[in-house]
Amino acid sequence: MKFRLVSEYPELSSQDKSLCHLLLQVETPPVTDSPSRRPLVVAIAIDKSKSMYGEKIQATLEAASSLVNWLTRHDHLAIIAYDTNVEVVQPLTPLGDKFSVIKKLENIRVGTATNLSGGWLQALRSVESADVENAFRRVILLTDGMANTGIVSTPELVKVAEDHFSRGISTTTIGFGRDFSEMLLRDVAKAGGGNFYFIDGPEQAQEVFFREFGDIAALFGQGLEIKLKAAPGVQIKEILNDMPYQFQDDGTLILRPGDLRSDDLRNIIIVAEIDGKIAEVYHEGIVSAELSFYNLMHGSRLEKFDTAVAVNFKPRPSDSYNKAVRLESLTAAAARAMIEASRVSGERDLSAAKQILGRTVARLQQNESVEPDQVKKLIRRLEEMERNLEENINLARKTMMAGGAELGRLSAGEYHFSGQAHDKVAELSLAGQLDLYKCPDLKSDVRRLMEQGYRFVVFDLTDLSYVDSSGIGTMIQISNWMKKRGGLMVLVNVQGSVDKIFQLSKLDEFFAFRDTVSEARQFIEELIASSRGR
Repeated sequence: MKFRLVSEYPELSSQDKSLCHLLLQVETPPVTDSPSRRPLVVAIAIDKSKSMYGEKIQATLEAASSLVNWLTRHDHLAIIAYDTNVEVVQPLTPLGDKFSVIKKLENIRVGTATNLSGGWLQALRSVESADVENAFRRVILLTDGMANTGIVSTPELVKVAEDHFSRGISTTTIGFGRDFSEMLLRDVAKAGGGNFYFIDGPEQAQEVFFREFGDIAALFGQGLEIKLKAAPGVQIKEILNDMPYQFQDDGTLILRPGDLRSDDLRNIIIVAEIDGKIAEVYHEGIVSAELSFYNLMHGSRLEKFDTAVAVNFKPRPSDSYNKAVRLESLTAAAARAMIEASRVSGERDLSAAKQILGRTVARLQQNESVEPDQVKKLIRRLEEMERNLEENINLARKTMMAGGAELGRLSAGEYHFSGQAHDKVAELSLAGQLDLYKCPDLKSDVRRLMEQGYRFVVFDLTDLSYVDSSGIGTMIQISNWMKKRGGLMVLVNVQGSVDKIFQLSKLDEFFAFRDTVSEARQFIEELIASSRGR
């Protein structure tokens, strides 16, 4: 694993105070030496209040059924349904008989009010009681409304999330529709070390569960904690990323960014004020960092790493800067602006929300030369959100909150491939079994292609006989890589048990499929031609 701290500026003034972004990076390796991935202990708490009636509950149950099919017989699952009362639909059990679990899901019926805390606490209790060694534990909490019975105070619910996360149980929250509190769900997910998602319509339910599975299937470490210590003359002003942190009495800053995924990159942006007159003598270590986490690939062994950032102090420093650090700071600022604009618009202050977005757009425009393609995408996204505020403030604030949370995850978990993207199509053939052992090699092959500029890839699955949950997670990750680059992954000649797995998991609704390689190439060429014509 790699742990590094990089300064935005290689040189700083030895005469004055300077503001500087520091990029803290955590890069995890692919899983290569574990005989099997860590078992998952998952509980789903499903809102079945009256407002979920119809397409909402139907889409949710179908998406939850897909999650059941993505998990393996080594995993454990509990299903809780709540309205005024709390119903244990499926006690925590190993997924040996998926059919009976899915049938129980299908029999859930809507009820009355929303006892969110009751359903969530029951799910947390189920996961905590599991007698499963070295297991990853997560609760997925879904609601479409406001908590109106049980615990309804946001600080109390956040404390529940914090307490359970400290014991190794994370919480992901999903808001469905337009009547829930996005601030509450985001705060719970942030304190609970999970993700926050927004489902605007039933058609998005599968996609959200799909993304959540991709996150938990690639877990590498838990209990991640980073301690930052600044040298005299250096003051840490703020953290741009949306994560829990606290300052200790001795000035040490502790960050708790959540779980680590394998084969991943976590980027954190810190803003520091550096007084060159004082800090000059500490030029080899103006800020030091210590990382610790429990490695899930090695029996939850506690591992530690340390790093420090060095800069040169000069009376007249150069204007040069590190582009990677600058780009990450802009991305983190955009994500933060979305979350803050959502919060302000929730207080019905439309003017202030638009000002927050407008100031961030202006800053991005001033720094467009850093990485024109990526910065322009951020600008377009913020401008679209600003327009949406005028049309539907309720929808806009939920979209911004979820968008800011998602952008934070992307900037903290996606590689910036250095190769210049082009429209050539790569072809890869998969044979035998795509399992835990084969996945790292496949991801390495695809990443090499992307470094060469490829963003379109065709996988020929003619000779692929089996794919497990690790393989599914890998395909999801590769698909996301391609889409983030404006490309696409197409699967060819999927057959037999592999085709059945894709259908049961409803992955056939998210991946592009064609019968032959030539048809896949033609499909991609038509997409490219269509995008050029717009």
